[in-house]
Amino acid sequence: MKYRDKIEELQEKGLVSDAQAEQLSDTLHNESEVDDTFIEEEMGEPRSYGRMITGVVVLALVATLLVSYNGIVTKEENTKTAWSQVESNLQRKLDLLPNLVKVVKQYAKHEKEVFTEVTALRAKVQTALKNSADAKVLAQANSALQSAIGKMMLVSERYPELKSSEHFLQLQSQIEGSENRINITRMMFNDKVSEYNGYIRRIPAKWVANMADFKAKEYFKAEAQAHKKFDIGI
Repeated sequence: MKYRDKIEELQEKGLVSDAQAEQLSDTLHNESEVDDTFIEEEMGEPRSYGRMITGVVVLALVATLLVSYNGIVTKEENTKTAWSQVESNLQRKLDLLPNLVKVVKQYAKHEKEVFTEVTALRAKVQTALKNSADAKVLAQANSALQSAIGKMMLVSERYPELKSSEHFLQLQSQIEGSENRINITRMMFNDKVSEYNGYIRRIPAKWVANMADFKAKEYFKAEAQAHKKFDIGI
């Protein structure tokens, strides 16, 4: 039963006066408006609050992905910088080799097989550098070249005058220094690659790496004998 009908029933029975009935009617009317407003506000607030929470979550996710993307780019650039140092030292060694071959030829003209091998492998490394070959390919080419250089250095054992040549000793020292620098920059490069590869495997960077097609990088792995110090018996 509605409140208004109940009040009219009380009036008919003489239990409330006309003035009291009017007062009750006004009071109930006002309370009804308040209840309706309260219900509308209570129903509307969760929807507004939910939208706000969703917006905050989306913004937080976007910010996280942007930070991860920038982190990947930074670490990738670090690997490129480290790799450029490897390439620079490799190129220095390649530039020294023709002079070394010339000096050795002056004293050991009959060692053609060794000279041919060194020259061919030097050209292979030079081509790999020019074509921006990956670390694995370049490491293998450099290891083969270094092994051939070691053979040429051993030739000096059979030629005492070559062993005592100042020009030969200077070139031998410079090439050895270049190889040592290659070894150092190789380790620095591998360290940066390790940081990069580890970073893109962790969430949320892993999501960004998959979306942006960032790939894991190869390490520059050289054979142990490739960086063994030359021993020419002096």
